[in-house]
Amino acid sequence: MHVTDLTANDLGSGSGANDSQGAGAEARTVLAMGCDEARAALEDRGLRVASASSWLECVQRLHEHDVRALVLRGEDGALLSESVGRARQEAPLVDVLVWAPQGSGEDVRLALQRGAADVVLGPSPEKLARAVYRTIERQTFLPRLQRFQAARAGQTRFEGLISKSARMWELFETVVKIAPSGAAVLILGETGVGKELLARAVHAYSGRGGRFVAVNCGAIPENLVDSELFGHEEGTFTGATRSKPGLFRTADGGTLFLDEIGNLPLNSQYSILRALQEEAVRPVGGSQEIPVDVRVIAATSVALDDEARRGLFREDLLFRLDVIRLVVPPLRERPEDVLHLFGHFRRKLAKQYRLTPPTPADSFLEALLAYDWPGNVRELENMTERLVLTHHGKRITKRHFETLKRPYRNRGRAVEPGAGISDRLTPQRDEPTFDLTKSLRENLDPMIEQYERGYLEAALRKNAGRIAETAQLAGVSPRTLLRKLKRYGIQKREFKAR
Repeated sequence: MHVTDLTANDLGSGSGANDSQGAGAEARTVLAMGCDEARAALEDRGLRVASASSWLECVQRLHEHDVRALVLRGEDGALLSESVGRARQEAPLVDVLVWAPQGSGEDVRLALQRGAADVVLGPSPEKLARAVYRTIERQTFLPRLQRFQAARAGQTRFEGLISKSARMWELFETVVKIAPSGAAVLILGETGVGKELLARAVHAYSGRGGRFVAVNCGAIPENLVDSELFGHEEGTFTGATRSKPGLFRTADGGTLFLDEIGNLPLNSQYSILRALQEEAVRPVGGSQEIPVDVRVIAATSVALDDEARRGLFREDLLFRLDVIRLVVPPLRERPEDVLHLFGHFRRKLAKQYRLTPPTPADSFLEALLAYDWPGNVRELENMTERLVLTHHGKRITKRHFETLKRPYRNRGRAVEPGAGISDRLTPQRDEPTFDLTKSLRENLDPMIEQYERGYLEAALRKNAGRIAETAQLAGVSPRTLLRKLKRYGIQKREFKAR
């Protein structure tokens, strides 16, 4: 956002300025309200001009045309800023410019505060035309905007993410706008909200031609982090039988997604900071730095601000990563998505397994809405899969829901600065009940099995479904782990990174 004071040289030669009726004219439509004397100057720039004489007509034309920019004229700064705010609400993806022939600095401030893309002071139509032309030329991602607008009309799907929540669609809109910038992005959100899917959406809208490469930082052994990220030379250490490029170089020209970056050791954090500052990496055992062009997106379910204050995360790296912050709201804060997602998963999984989907009673749906979903969308999908497999073709009630939900709560929730997050899974503190007609062992066995199941699922989730790492964490052999998973009907693919 800025105040225009441009010269003609800033805009290039303006070749083709008189083909306003050509094939691309509709894609460069400007809607002008009260700017009749500037029409000729706008058309000389190759812009197609639609006029409106009232606010209602303006709203109507916003929906009739593929409007790239809206120009509002006025002298009353307060009234004009109100119109800017209304226009931003009505058409959030349309740039709004203000033309104030007799305006003041206060008018500028008010208009920019309400979201104007530019404010043009002074009576010159040519100056206004240059500002509008420059604004539209900056909109280099029109096809992506149009694709987003088409998706938003249905309010359901966006690059693999499914939502009817206004908060989520505001987040998606932000993704569309910031993706082409190439700036680093920090995604905050609880486990299971879809942070990787959001990162993939940023890459999809970025226009970068390289690959999207994802890595779970918490799943890399500490002594191998630098080798995984930056590569190594042959013979550098035992087992390095050949050189390895590393994930930064694999993602060259594309996007590197560092999931759960808060789990990285401090020395590796410094290596990443240096790579971002120098735009180059040095493989382990190497002597030369290799240039890389990588857009880094980091994600975490912990409050990095708190971690930095405690000395557990480098503050300078946090500043480097936290250029654009995207906070994904948990599922419990968008109840309109719960039933929508349940219906989607129910249909998809029943089709996948070729089963008749279960029929939910009102009490079941009420229980879905009343539950706080500590595992978010991933927990809802996993529970729906269990439901389809075990109750296909049946009518399900609240009683079924209570038996299907898992016996733990994820206590770590806050993602805003200062909130503090724990990644522990804590059993519920409900008072246990005992059947005194049975022995102690008969009472304990179901409780032990329930706790063991919960532990194994938590360990699989932490290690993104990898058997070797999960077995090591649990202190059992991979064969024993696989036997237990089969016993409990746990599918490792449910826990692979989304």
